[in-house]
Amino acid sequence: MSDQKTQSVVLDEQGLPVGFLDHVEDFTTIRTETTPDGILTITLNRPGKLNAFDERMIREMRSVIWKANFDSAVRIVVITGEGRAFCAGRDISGLDYENNLETSAYRAYVRANHELFDDIEALEKPVIAAVNGICAGGGVEMAVACDFRLASTSASFLLPENQLGVIPASGACSRMIQMIGIGRLKEMVMAALPVAADEAYRIGLVNRVCDGKDLLPKTMEFARELLTRAPLAMGMAKHVINMCQNVDTETGRLLERLGQSVLIRTKDNKEGMQSFLEKRRPKFTGA
Repeated sequence: MSDQKTQSVVLDEQGLPVGFLDHVEDFTTIRTETTPDGILTITLNRPGKLNAFDERMIREMRSVIWKANFDSAVRIVVITGEGRAFCAGRDISGLDYENNLETSAYRAYVRANHELFDDIEALEKPVIAAVNGICAGGGVEMAVACDFRLASTSASFLLPENQLGVIPASGACSRMIQMIGIGRLKEMVMAALPVAADEAYRIGLVNRVCDGKDLLPKTMEFARELLTRAPLAMGMAKHVINMCQNVDTETGRLLERLGQSVLIRTKDNKEGMQSFLEKRRPKFTGA
């Protein structure tokens, strides 16, 4: 019986089973669902805690994001929240434990938090945050680690760490400074002022705002638009754009040339050129 099951498994180019995210362990803090066309939705599922993340959620999220790197059945990732919040940040019920750690141990403890956001940012597939409500602290930092942010009209963004006598230290200061500008960022970090959805759109914190009932349908519509784009080119663009935030312009142009020198040799580039000449929609395969 086990031999028959082994023979029925379809492997991808890395030798991993296609669609193996459908068979991961049962999660307690998140839900996952993958559509037939390759959109993986991760729903943060601690509504009683406003989807605040604890150590278990970090582990479960990292497990899914890590596996998404290798699963050819996953082409787009959507992150959203259950209930009235996207994510309220770190679960403060664990702060007593964290605050009593030695300094070096504390750095190790929160490194996993930082690495989750780094994993999201580094995933060579588009990641969309569907911000359905309250988005605070580390929830904001999770959202800005994503490539795109769609927000409900009821969504709000807040970095309240000053009220605890600390700063947001999981990417808000570093990722958001170029996204919304130093002045707006200081308002959010130093003054801890909330930002409503419409204002978040105006300052460039989110890409689109829509009614709450339309958020997931609009997110899936945008995701399916991305499915028509060249996946290797999107992955390369993500890397180059993220890296160009932290380098001088000459180094940035070098990175662009290096990325292009890889993409120009792909089958998708040839398909894109051919479809342009034939005046038809390209059929990209990610090769």
